[in-house]
Amino acid sequence: MVIDAGQQRQTCYRLLLMMLWANLVILTIEVTAGWASQSLCLLAESLHTLIDVFSTTLSLTAVASSQRPLGREIWGHGRGEVGGALILAALLGFFGVSILIVTVGQFEAAMKGSTLPFPVEVTVALMQLMAAMVAIALTLALLVSYQGRYLPSVGLKLTTQHVLSDGWLSMAMLLGLVGIWRGHTWLDPLIAIALTILTLHSFWRVLNTQLPMLLRPTAIAPEAIAQVVTTVEGVTRCNRIRSRGMVGRQVWIELYLAVHPEFLGMARTIGERVESALRHHYGPVSAQIWVEQDYSLPVRNYY
Repeated sequence: MVIDAGQQRQTCYRLLLMMLWANLVILTIEVTAGWASQSLCLLAESLHTLIDVFSTTLSLTAVASSQRPLGREIWGHGRGEVGGALILAALLGFFGVSILIVTVGQFEAAMKGSTLPFPVEVTVALMQLMAAMVAIALTLALLVSYQGRYLPSVGLKLTTQHVLSDGWLSMAMLLGLVGIWRGHTWLDPLIAIALTILTLHSFWRVLNTQLPMLLRPTAIAPEAIAQVVTTVEGVTRCNRIRSRGMVGRQVWIELYLAVHPEFLGMARTIGERVESALRHHYGPVSAQIWVEQDYSLPVRNYY
């Protein structure tokens, strides 16, 4: 059965939206339960869930954009994604440092055998609730990953891989809760410190895989690409130029062309000529080109 691109995009959108709602519910439960029980490892685990929410939101935004073809939707970002990454970095920094400060004090008190400044209260009901949340999250990620095998969305695959790769951290958190319940209270700050430090690695992995152009330098200066492109007959200007890769090996270029109204019927041919000109100057190139009419120029009428 052949599924068209519109149905594939809609399916990816629904799967990611389902994951987003599940992660938001889990995040709310972890923060509430961690605050109520004064468990630092639960609060530290909520930082990883927050990163999962951000990862899912990035993929959802990319899939929802009709200008980003499935399979290459992560190779580009706008102001929203950049702003979201900066806000998340600020949140992780503030809450991460706050948790570390408290956990160091808790750990020192636990090692000395004195009363903890913030005594942890872990119950069987809390452990069962968190075990159910972890099971739901991993089962949902596995289900989405299975269905995503037949979909070309890179964002969907990266999101599920990220959630599944952090599954062992959730298992460590559950084991820590069991140990705390059995009286080993020093496990709470110890696991919290480890989870908080690993938050940096998790956040960097999301940025490096889902916002690659935010971290990797531009392969070719946009001005140089524009100079080559505007030499093609019919092209009046080009903008929104992005490039990545290594010149001489493989470069991916995305740009928008404005063509003279008289050449609008040759849009496909002009796109092919532009890509050929880029290959001539820069070697192996994979180009994503959008062509639109230059409305600043009048259409000539012939009588």
